[in-house]
Amino acid sequence: SSGINAEWPLRPGYKLYFEIAREMFQLYAGLCLSLLLFIAAFILNRMKRKYSTTRAEVYIAQFNPTCVKDVQKFINYAGFLKFSINVYIDFTLNNIRGTKNLHRLRKKEKNVYQKALCDLMDAFGNKNMSIKLLGFGDLETQDTEIFSMSLFNNCLDADDALIYYSSVATTVEMSGPRSFVPAINHAIDQSRTSGQQVMFVLTNGLPDDVQKNYENIINSSWHDVFIIFVAVGDGSWTGISNLTRFSDDKKFSNSSYFLYSSFSNKIEFLRTIVLTMKDFEDNLQLENERVKNSGKKRD
Repeated sequence: SSGINAEWPLRPGYKLYFEIAREMFQLYAGLCLSLLLFIAAFILNRMKRKYSTTRAEVYIAQFNPTCVKDVQKFINYAGFLKFSINVYIDFTLNNIRGTKNLHRLRKKEKNVYQKALCDLMDAFGNKNMSIKLLGFGDLETQDTEIFSMSLFNNCLDADDALIYYSSVATTVEMSGPRSFVPAINHAIDQSRTSGQQVMFVLTNGLPDDVQKNYENIINSSWHDVFIIFVAVGDGSWTGISNLTRFSDDKKFSNSSYFLYSSFSNKIEFLRTIVLTMKDFEDNLQLENERVKNSGKKRD
């Protein structure tokens, strides 16, 4: 025997040191590899976010939809999924003129409220968004409260909303007077607990007290509420611009109106709606940025 260990040529005393050194090297190599993978993932994630942001900005800037999916894509890119959507429908007696009732349900054709409601729901109906369907101006609530048409549940799509609407339209006792104040106050209350609110008010005319309603709209701007009036039917719209005009008393420009009949198709209507919401959002961000930089709010 030559005394040489064929399996382990080192002295027995050095074997332990070698094992420790090898384990430390493997540990160090593993840590280095993990660190490199983390850095690579971080860089790729930043690049992906930058690319996604750039893509969203380009899409919004060049927005020219040809279908509802294009509008839904805009809603996603613009960050509107964070909003709570409230659709308020006018059930005052002003909707009845002679034998004509704007809420009358027909078998072959939707009434004007159903058409506007379906258009909005086709774009905003989403399981990731909060959409409530509410009414005002009936015999029970008159000009003091609003009532839930969906039992305060979220509407998921146009079919869902039409079922709720139809069940109310066939049984409601229309009354008045017409006032948007209860709806605006409801949105303000909701903003305190549920975040930013968007109001779609479907109506066929102006409120009885325009000035009181205008003062409430001014107040709603300080609660970051967006208000869009969708004017349906052939009611008198003279003076509606006075209801949505900008005032120095507003925090930001937060209200607008559109005549539903003036749009040639659904896509044109929805494009105008979401671009208006984007304008409101931009106005709000500019005002918040101004306050942040100046350190004080406007008087």
